[in-house]
Amino acid sequence: MQKLVGVIFSVIGLGILSAFFNWGSNIPVMQWPVEAYYGLVFTIGWLSPFPDVLVYILATLIMILVAVACYKLGMWVYRQLVR
Repeated sequence: MQKLVGVIFSVIGLGILSAFFNWGSNIPVMQWPVEAYYGLVFTIGWLSPFPDVLVYILATLIMILVAVACYKLGMWVYRQLVR
């Protein structure tokens, strides 16, 4: 059950990240995750002097980091509530 809550928190966290990058845009919700990724790539690429390949890798790592952080947060919250 603890892992399930972690996965739910991870999905919610990635959904919030997608909503943050797509707020006010006129695209279907099903395309939000891809557009959030491209928005993150654009932001990193615009604000840094890194080459394109490194920017895409960094954006991927940030998305994974958000998912893992939300997963760990969900597991911690579940442990605190079950105690």
